[in-house]
Amino acid sequence: MYEIQWFKVESNIFSNRKIQIILKLPEGDTYFRVWMQLISLAVESNNEGRLEIGENNPMTIENFSKIMGKSKKKVQRIIEEFVKLEMLVKEEETFLIKNWNKYQSIEKYEKYQRQNRERQRKYREKLKSEKEKGNVIQMLGNAEEKNKKDLEAIKEENIREEGENGFRQYPK
Repeated sequence: MYEIQWFKVESNIFSNRKIQIILKLPEGDTYFRVWMQLISLAVESNNEGRLEIGENNPMTIENFSKIMGKSKKKVQRIIEEFVKLEMLVKEEETFLIKNWNKYQSIEKYEKYQRQNRERQRKYREKLKSEKEKGNVIQMLGNAEEKNKKDLEAIKEENIREEGENGFRQYPK
């Protein structure tokens, strides 16, 4: 399952014939608002456009009424209109937003999620690889630094052993 916190609304929603019919009904603005709330509830249900409370627990007219703050009678009338216009479908006791996956582009969203996961995996591998290279370079750098210090120490020792004339002095 995926978890989304948004829903897609096309910019030409008001050109949709069914929306135009709804808006011309008495209280058409209320119908439209209820439609948007139903879409939002379907997103929250996160089950392919099914209007449920929890898993496999269909929302009832009474649930819609409480959630939307409308009378059961009004919600019943609005839901019946959506079913008549084939915007909602009822399977047994569950209402579904018709063509949910088509309108919400769920396949595209899931593809986008897969691509993001793959991109993130590659990025982490690259970071890990660079870090490992960095450790090797740092270790090599540390070895070079140690070798330089050893060479400097040897040079200093040699200089101390040389006498005033630049030749090495050996004890007698």
